[in-house]
Formats: sequence, C-alpha cells, structure tokens
Amino acid sequence: VRLLNGAHTSGALAAYLSGLTTVREMMEDDVLGAHVRRTVFEEILPTVSLAEEERRAYAHAVLERFANPFIHHRLLDIALNSVSKWRVRVLPSLLDYVTHRAALPRNLVFSLAALFWFYRCVPNPDGGFSGTRDGAPYPVQDAPSVLQTFSQAWREADEQTDLDALVDGLLRDASLWGMDLTAVPGLCAATTANLRSIAARGAKSTAATLGDEER
Repeated sequence: VRLLNGAHTSGALAAYLSGLTTVREMMEDDVLGAHVRRTVFEEILPTVSLAEEERRAYAHAVLERFANPFIHHRLLDIALNSVSKWRVRVLPSLLDYVTHRAALPRNLVFSLAALFWFYRCVPNPDGGFSGTRDGAPYPVQDAPSVLQTFSQAWREADEQTDLDALVDGLLRDASLWGMDLTAVPGLCAATTANLRSIAARGAKSTAATLGDEER
C-alpha cells in the first residue's frame, strides 16, 4: 500500500496539475518522474518494514509497472477520493519519516499541498464539484462532506487572500485526516509554503525546486 498505492496518490495530483494525463506520462516527464522516484526511494521506502533488498526490488518493480507503455492509467481516475487515499496510503509514511528522521519529508509534504490545490473546487449546478486546470474544468470527486469542506475553505481563502488560515483550518480537521495534523512540527508552515509556490509558479516548477534543494 505504501509503495504502490502511496506512490500513485502522492504523485498523481501534482502530475495532473502539471498538464499530464496518465501515469506513464508522469514517469516519462523529467521533473514529475524524478519527483516520484525521490518520493519512493528517499521518503516512502525507509518507512517500510521489509528487508532492504526485498523492499528495493519491490520499489523498482512498482516504478517499472508505472512506466509500462501498455497500461493506460488515467491520473483523474487515481484522483478519485484522494483525501481518504492520502490519509491511508501517504500519511503513515509521512508520520513515520518524521518520527525516525526528526524532519519533514519534502516530497510527501509537497503532495499534500498539491492535494489542497487540486481540491480548490466550486460546486456545479448538477451537484458535483469542479476544479480548474489551464482554464478548463475537471471533476473533483470525493465524499460530499469533504468537497463542501474544501470548497468553503477555498472560498474564504480567496475572499481574504489568506492561505495560512486555509491550511491551518484544513490540517486541524480530524474528520479529514483522523488526527489534528497541526500537531506535526512544521507541517503547517511547510504545506503553506508549497501551496504558495504552486499558486505562483505551478506544481511542476515547485516539484523541480524540491529536486534542486535536495541536490
């Protein structure tokens, strides 16, 4: 779950926001593919309780599968119910990384900020919710209560130009994450910084910056 599903969930939204459509495109992209590999080998893999050789072999198999030219896995399909998926598939790796390294995993934090931006949604007349990528709408599909929470938070943030309050409020909402995530040292500030960067420069440029920082 952490390696296969976690890699999907942590990479898909940023890749979609960057203009990509499928997992294969994500892996072939110089920036987003590097982001997924960093996430897997540097931040998820160390939290997996398997022998080193076994877990690295599985990680390589996962990434090979992602790049399979015969599998057409749409990023928007992976995006379905992303909040609960992130909570189950990604959050445990983030928390374990913090516990063992006493530091935040940069790429997993970025994936949370990408989720927040992907969920910058508004209600549709038909009852659904949509976000916007390059001026075109895309469906945001999740539990109605989750979508209403994000839609309201973004409406208030846009009115007040206050991303700090948006991130703080959403991270505190235990109904989304199963806990108050503002208790994780530095997570609120780091998520907000990533979100500001995505808003100003886009998801792909922000992911590229993360790679530069780690070199």
